[in-house]
Amino acid sequence: MKAEAAIYAGLAIGLTTLVACSTGPAVVEAPMAGVGMQQSQPGQMVRKGGFLTAATLPDAVATIPPAPQEGEARNDLDWKVFRDLRALEGSDRWKLAQSDNSYLPKDLVKDFSCAVGAELSAEDAPTLIAILDRTTIDAGAAAEKAKQLYQRTRPYLHNPGSICIEKSEALGKSFDYPSGHASLGWTAGLVMAQLAPDRASEVLARGRAYGESRLVCGVHNMSAVEAGRTNAAGVFAALQSSSEFHAMMTKARAEVDAARRSGARPDVTWCAKEAELVKPLQVH
Repeated sequence: MKAEAAIYAGLAIGLTTLVACSTGPAVVEAPMAGVGMQQSQPGQMVRKGGFLTAATLPDAVATIPPAPQEGEARNDLDWKVFRDLRALEGSDRWKLAQSDNSYLPKDLVKDFSCAVGAELSAEDAPTLIAILDRTTIDAGAAAEKAKQLYQRTRPYLHNPGSICIEKSEALGKSFDYPSGHASLGWTAGLVMAQLAPDRASEVLARGRAYGESRLVCGVHNMSAVEAGRTNAAGVFAALQSSSEFHAMMTKARAEVDAARRSGARPDVTWCAKEAELVKPLQVH
């Protein structure tokens, strides 16, 4: 497959590492520190793009454990998980991980369609798309200080084996801990669960699997994915302080409710298959 680099305009303000991948969509790994800030009031800095301000944006360094170091048991487990999961290469779970490589909101809403029980699209849920666009920036920015502090390299650089996307110089130079994909995927899952609380279990299972796809893909360690979820929980809690977020969520809930009432359902066969694929990975 031809590798291509895609620059997503809404993330270009706050995100620095856009990596070309073999399946087409760009990979987002780290926000650009200090970029996307503007002064709105004297002494108050607000980031362009996201919902959160410099004052309300959580700091992952304060909420996640330090990154594992070589020689530690946590690091040994991380690398064992990487090696064990290379056995999934070419499987349906591997293909799902390739699909989950895309962080674009239009793809995220499709990813959650089976879990919600309704066909979701950018055309039918523009407010939801806008929310996921902005929460993706917030989730990435919250992780940035920790990424730059720990500068942990990716597991495939230390272990033999394939990854599910193209190995590139840009990917190799971006950092593992915490996972940006797991951060934004879990944030998206929490958003979707708030919009469809009766489907929360299915939605959160899909959000977890989105992060675990980074393990299957081989581009993140297990500790980085777990730290990404912790980072996302902090971001989601902080989002509750944003009146703009709540106002947009009210509109998005109406979009999701309308989609569910419309009777338009995702493919039943695929949803049954996806339900099996998103079960927790068996890692030891």
